[in-house]
Amino acid sequence: MTVLQRVFLVRRAMFVVALAGFFIATYLFVTYTTGGPIVCGGTHGCDLVRLSSRATMFGLPTPLYGMAFYLGMAALLVVRTAWPTYQRRWLYRLTMIGATVGLIESLFLTFVQAFEIKAFCTWCLASAVAATLLFIISWFDKVLDADTPVPTRELAFQFYVFFATMIVGTVAIVFLVYPQRTSTVPNAALSSYQPDQGEVDAVRASLLPEGLTTDGPSDAPVTLVEFVDFECPSCRQAHAELQRVRSELQGKIRFAYRHFPLPIHSHALASAAAAVCADRQGALFPYAELLMEEDKLERADLVRRAAELRLDVDAFVPCLTATSTRMIIERDLNAGGELGVNSTPTFFVNTTMIVGLPNADQLIELIKQEGGITNK
Repeated sequence: MTVLQRVFLVRRAMFVVALAGFFIATYLFVTYTTGGPIVCGGTHGCDLVRLSSRATMFGLPTPLYGMAFYLGMAALLVVRTAWPTYQRRWLYRLTMIGATVGLIESLFLTFVQAFEIKAFCTWCLASAVAATLLFIISWFDKVLDADTPVPTRELAFQFYVFFATMIVGTVAIVFLVYPQRTSTVPNAALSSYQPDQGEVDAVRASLLPEGLTTDGPSDAPVTLVEFVDFECPSCRQAHAELQRVRSELQGKIRFAYRHFPLPIHSHALASAAAAVCADRQGALFPYAELLMEEDKLERADLVRRAAELRLDVDAFVPCLTATSTRMIIERDLNAGGELGVNSTPTFFVNTTMIVGLPNADQLIELIKQEGGITNK
């Protein structure tokens, strides 16, 4: 194998890895912006990473920078192939710099996952592997001679690989995202568990962990749990129906919130934290009412509502960023993931899941059947 052939083989490898990284970053970008759950190999690390402060940089989703990096590396390789003698040393150096920056950024984000977020995103790790491979392979690249002819065969390879990757990548992303985006139907879908008693107990334990605040009799025959995102428009629409249900069945059911902030909503995580902090001062449900009634969810608005309820603001403010607050939200997210929750609102009537906007009459009838509640 000649030196020229070896260099083109190296660049082929770099081009393929760059496109693979672009696919990974694009999938993450789609899930970050749509709020759909991420296929994460049976763990919930992807959701925890997505909900962290590192999910955005300068107001933009972090995967968008990954898309730009990988696409830029691929474009750089195309330029160096199409014009092999144009600024060949500078473009070689730019390739090396780009590969190095990608490696450093990937190592930094992996460090953040390990020591700051304390959770790993499978796709983020795959992207880090791609960036590391790009860096390693780039060291086998070389500056071509000034009289190197335009390698039309290599250009054709890049074109076909790019075309094939776009088709396969698009189909793969649609396959991964489509079931998640269509799992919620407008009028609410009812899906009842039919497990053995041990599984029923496990579901109930997951739905109602120790210390969870509830509203209603502790011995009520039915417990209604909502996985909620306080910035979610559908949750706000469902709230009126929910209020009617709770009013009509007052004293016959108990109700609880579980936090499931979606990354598509920029204030959802902060709102969930504020609700947790209000809960610590015994004001979860009145505070949640205020969150559902107003659109302003900036930090100052969250604190103002706490003051309106005469909560201890000096204790409320540091609570918003406390590790213990975040752990409660992560607990709810993990529980939701284990139970199959992937959108909001999602309700559980004992162990019966309701996905989407509930109809009050339908929900009331289901609760009565589940708990043997009569109209008396």
